[in-house]
Amino acid sequence: MMAEQEHPFAGRKTLILTMAQVKELLSVAEGIELQRTAFTDHAQKKAWNAPSAWLRVDKHHGWMKLLAGFVDSTDAMGMKVLARYPRNPPGMNLGSLLILFDATNGFPQAIFDSIYITGVRTGAGGGLATQYCARRDARTVGILGSGVQARFTMLAICELCSTLERALVYSRNAERRRQFARRMTGTTSLPFEAVADPRTAVENADIIVTATNSPEPVLFRDWIKDGAHINAMGIKTEIDAGVFPGARVYGDSEEVARADGKFSTAIKAGVVSADEIAGEIGEVLLGQKPGRVAQDEITLFDSAGLAVQDVICAQHVYRKARESGVGVYVDLGLAEAP
Repeated sequence: MMAEQEHPFAGRKTLILTMAQVKELLSVAEGIELQRTAFTDHAQKKAWNAPSAWLRVDKHHGWMKLLAGFVDSTDAMGMKVLARYPRNPPGMNLGSLLILFDATNGFPQAIFDSIYITGVRTGAGGGLATQYCARRDARTVGILGSGVQARFTMLAICELCSTLERALVYSRNAERRRQFARRMTGTTSLPFEAVADPRTAVENADIIVTATNSPEPVLFRDWIKDGAHINAMGIKTEIDAGVFPGARVYGDSEEVARADGKFSTAIKAGVVSADEIAGEIGEVLLGQKPGRVAQDEITLFDSAGLAVQDVICAQHVYRKARESGVGVYVDLGLAEAP
């Protein structure tokens, strides 16, 4: 008589981590290298994202977004669930969890916060795009937004660009932009200055970061000097469609940029066609496409956010947590018969 085969989940436990623990296990520098892998794998068709799913919760004025992805080179597989409630106080909009699965059999290896990971991975993408697309002599950064994403994007840019001399920041809340400038000046070697209007922040900038949830455009073509690079990190509505014609635009994913990225707003406005996008940032990192062709052209990174960016960071955090003995393990009873 054949012995009964042991369930592949028998004896396995799921790791639970707090946000504080996740922060200890993932640095901005590590995030940058992880995003390099995520983008290049995606460009080589070795990383895949399921179509994002959206759920509106109109009764409570919020929504949920579900993202899932797999990175072939590292076997990172997982899913992010993100809830956003715009009526929450500033800086308290996102509730977000990551679930990391064993790609060989589907066991849920870990569950933890993804707010910090989202900040690191998105900022790292902006940093890499800046390194490869901005002019080599870039000196000034203009930032629209003073929240988490503005902070992590600037940390990554400062990590990768050594020529910078100053940064100007604008956001709608005067006190928040002043606090942001003070915090970033103390955190980096770059002096940050809060300014009173968006045009002042960007009109002389070599690098522009739009990390804002503004429902109306706060960046216009006639504000942007020739040769500038733009990291479009916001929610899609913050950039006027007139910015896109003539710009060299790279998405984290061409498909997403056309369908749901900042570039999609320009397509819908009729000012560009879908085939005018230059490609994916991963192709630039691989050397398959140029980040910049001319010194006076405007380049733009359309950062929509991909699940593979999250799951590759989640796998890194999980492995470091196991090595260092951090976190709590819970037996979910998945080896039991239902």
